[in-house]
Amino acid sequence: MKSSPSAAPATPWDALREALRAASGYNRADVAPPAAVLWTDKERRWEGIVTRLRGDLPVLTLGPYAPDALTGPAIWLRCVIAGTLPEVELPAGDAPILYLPGVGRADLRAVEDCPRELQPLAELQYRGVLFTQKNARDWTPAALLQNKLGVGVSEDAATREALARSLPKLLDEPLASLEGRSPLNAAYLDELLRPDPERGILLWLDDPEGQRTRAATVDPGGWAAFRAICRSRYGFDPDTDGDVTAAGLLGKREGPWEAVWRRFAEAPTRYPNLPGVLDRARPHKTTLFESSAAYWPGDNREEENRLRASLLGLPNETFPREALLALEAEHGERRGWVWAELGRAPLAHALLPLAALARAVGEPHGTGDPAELAEHHASGGWKADRAALEALASAVSTEDSRAVQAAVEAVYRPWLEECARRFQEAVAATSLPSLEPIAYGPEGGLCLLFTDGLRYDVAQRLAETLEEGTAHVERDWRFSALPGVTATAKPALSPAGPLLSPGKDFDAVANGSRVTADGLRRLLTDAGYQVLKGEEVGSPDGSAWTEFGDLDATGHRRGWKMALDVERSVRDLAERILELLEAGWPEVRVVTDHGWLLLPYGLPKVELPQHLTVVRKGRCARLKGDSSVDAQAVPWTLDPEVRVVVAPGIRAYEAGKEYEHGGLSPQECVVPVLTVTAGAPATAATATIAEIRWTGLRCRVRVEDAPEGARVDLRSRAADPSTSIAPAKTLKGGAASLPVADDSREFEAAILVVLDPDGRVLAQRLTTVGG
Repeated sequence: MKSSPSAAPATPWDALREALRAASGYNRADVAPPAAVLWTDKERRWEGIVTRLRGDLPVLTLGPYAPDALTGPAIWLRCVIAGTLPEVELPAGDAPILYLPGVGRADLRAVEDCPRELQPLAELQYRGVLFTQKNARDWTPAALLQNKLGVGVSEDAATREALARSLPKLLDEPLASLEGRSPLNAAYLDELLRPDPERGILLWLDDPEGQRTRAATVDPGGWAAFRAICRSRYGFDPDTDGDVTAAGLLGKREGPWEAVWRRFAEAPTRYPNLPGVLDRARPHKTTLFESSAAYWPGDNREEENRLRASLLGLPNETFPREALLALEAEHGERRGWVWAELGRAPLAHALLPLAALARAVGEPHGTGDPAELAEHHASGGWKADRAALEALASAVSTEDSRAVQAAVEAVYRPWLEECARRFQEAVAATSLPSLEPIAYGPEGGLCLLFTDGLRYDVAQRLAETLEEGTAHVERDWRFSALPGVTATAKPALSPAGPLLSPGKDFDAVANGSRVTADGLRRLLTDAGYQVLKGEEVGSPDGSAWTEFGDLDATGHRRGWKMALDVERSVRDLAERILELLEAGWPEVRVVTDHGWLLLPYGLPKVELPQHLTVVRKGRCARLKGDSSVDAQAVPWTLDPEVRVVVAPGIRAYEAGKEYEHGGLSPQECVVPVLTVTAGAPATAATATIAEIRWTGLRCRVRVEDAPEGARVDLRSRAADPSTSIAPAKTLKGGAASLPVADDSREFEAAILVVLDPDGRVLAQRLTTVGG
């Protein structure tokens, strides 16, 4: 079938195809097609692209007999042209194109001198046409570009080699792009095969043998191009210089290697073996005074070891707080090193909460009566407790944990001792006010959530977690019952408090029976409260009591290691509160019985003979009869006539206590009251994606008019978070950077979405991974 002349070629591929069509008369309705088009290619320059042509043109190839591949010897080609082989059907009206690799025009010119294996084709030069240039020379890729398309090509040997291996890719390049790079040279042509040499070098460094083996079997031309780029631009040869030489150049970050390093730093987890190569390439330090460099994992490792030794030595420092802040100034920058992102700088990260602890304990202690000290604690004194917990939770390995514990002990213990001493002196001068049960009232719409051992600093973390959503939290505090043990303090703060009387030990009694957990629930049920168990949510038309959380049990069971569980406990507690709000409760009030002290090396022991006591807890005791000891005493909340002795400072009556409560300190006696309500529905928010810019596989985003807390994500489907292909990031200053770790997704379509704090899509835009 004839077709109208096509438009001007957009690529060299279009030009080649149209030239072959013109030679065969494909676009000529006014002339009969020739018997065949003979496409001679003495240097076999076009051999790699002929198969692709068969999708558009009737191309047969001279070669070994393989009829399924439309390849065969000369006599087979003559038979196909003559139509005597029914298994090969040529399009009617189109001249077949015979591609003759390794054959030149001169090989066919003299029939009597023509090689025997070509003789069946020789006479076709008279009945057909030769696909040649006007000067009768074979078409070469360089001739096609220069003579037909006007794109210059450098004439050096390196360019000729690069042109041969890059031809399949070059043919699809837009002519406008090629014209802008004319004359084409080897560097440009090789980059067509390896468009991302930085990534190629990193992949090779991560797995040299695997990359070389894959290249040899799948893309030998690409490997040759890669070697040429490495030699010309980066100053090494992958085959002859090896990976250690290249890693040494990478670590020096000179010239073009700076871009390779930046590419590594953008997504270091994609190259898990590369740090090992850098270790082997690390230059030897000639003096002890050479500073560490961010580029060598061994330097970072040495700095971590040095920091560990310094932290372990803090208890021996005269001024440990100042020494700790000096360590932060020295090592804090390593949190920005690539090794920190790979999890190889855990102690540098642990310095964040440790430095916060050092700054917090440097603030002045509170003064005044117990209420003034409590206000001081609630207004910010708790931050030291929180920093100590976060520091203890930051270390993973045993040796790092020991170092962090030493730092916490050195800085936190004396501050905690001073807090307790001041509070005990204040209580000795002015007794704590009588405890009144919180005025809950029998009205509907209030759910009381009791959680055991919710210390004030942990309650602040809970409030922050709730406020990250739409909940509104009112923070308040109160004094706990004395002593701050669950048997006394839990029933005393409950709505059943007025019904209680003192029992033996520190137990409460109601209706002549000891108040157990089940007994307290029965009292509350009788008072008209719904008692919610497990995941029950009850009816918001009434009032309810529910219990949730395991902080106190975890502390008694795990000691200082409870710090590792605090964040999980807070998250679980927040989920339970939000569950109740979603069920329709207008208000959830979170209450607790006591706080606690925690030190990784344990609270110091103070003696109190057990035979003098009715009951002895970790930090408090009830004495027998007229027994007397030299210790501070406070009235028992359930019976002010009974004196309860409390351990001095932060001491305990039992050895080895890392976690304990029941004594006198702000940490134990100042307890939170959180009133949580559902926040107002979020107003409709919008955002505008101002810019998407790719650097390798890292997407840099700029968003305008986004609400506070907005995030960005890359997804395959905009509304489905499970299709995310990069970790979602919170916008900072309207900008964020999203690394795509899976390099197999390069050039895939993706959707950038802007999300409000609740996960609703505010804006979206289509992009291509890698740009």
